[in-house]
Amino acid sequence: MKQLANCLSLVLFGSAAIAAGCSTSAATPTDASTGGGGSVGKLQALTPDMNGFVDSATTGTTGIKGAWYAYGDGIGSDGTAMNSDCQLKGGHPMSACSSITTPPFGMFPNTAGKMCTSGTVAQVINMGTAADYTNIWGAGIGIDLNNAGTADGGTGKQPYNATMNNVIGVQFNIDTVPLATLRVEFPNKTNINAPFWGGDQMSSPVVANKPNVILWKDVKGPFYDLAATPFDPTTILSIQFHVPTTATASAPYNFCISNLSAILAN
Repeated sequence: MKQLANCLSLVLFGSAAIAAGCSTSAATPTDASTGGGGSVGKLQALTPDMNGFVDSATTGTTGIKGAWYAYGDGIGSDGTAMNSDCQLKGGHPMSACSSITTPPFGMFPNTAGKMCTSGTVAQVINMGTAADYTNIWGAGIGIDLNNAGTADGGTGKQPYNATMNNVIGVQFNIDTVPLATLRVEFPNKTNINAPFWGGDQMSSPVVANKPNVILWKDVKGPFYDLAATPFDPTTILSIQFHVPTTATASAPYNFCISNLSAILAN
């Protein structure tokens, strides 16, 4: 079994390390659905194994490989709260930080084809005279797109070139959209702050219990970065489902992602 050593998220969004195995066969691509808007390409399923690892042997010509992971401002890459953005960088007490209830650190089980998470994003408090969104930014789950993560060294988190691999976007389902909203983000090596689907707005236009289709042209921003350069699909590190914080109140979240697929150009 291939063992995952580290699946660390992009700077700004720390994550957990995950152990995982690999499967061996690729699914046949199907037509992409736009909820009535017609076909935009072919879908290639990115099916995780029982431990949340997506093997390139199962993702057809996309070459996508990586593991699912949970991340949050209240947990560091070593699994401790003391090394989290919220406590180590922000100097805030644990009670002021976002928390992850599931999955447990170092694990991400595939639950009947769904990758599920729950927890609470904190209410942003001040650092000095300003709300500290830098260190109290929320929590979520994600998947690396080019990270073999093998115990014998592997490659670690590397950029994924979607353009070269004929991938024009992604599609997924979610069972419940968090009340605190959701941003489907694409951290990459080119953009300093992670762009997201509908990034010129406060949140992504995610809907529950039907396919959500994201084409690269709809990944923008983020809105708070006025100097943001256009999204670069040639250097994507991961896909992240991020529940952001607000200065209004803390908020629980509990959702599952399923049927994540790459969209291939026709």
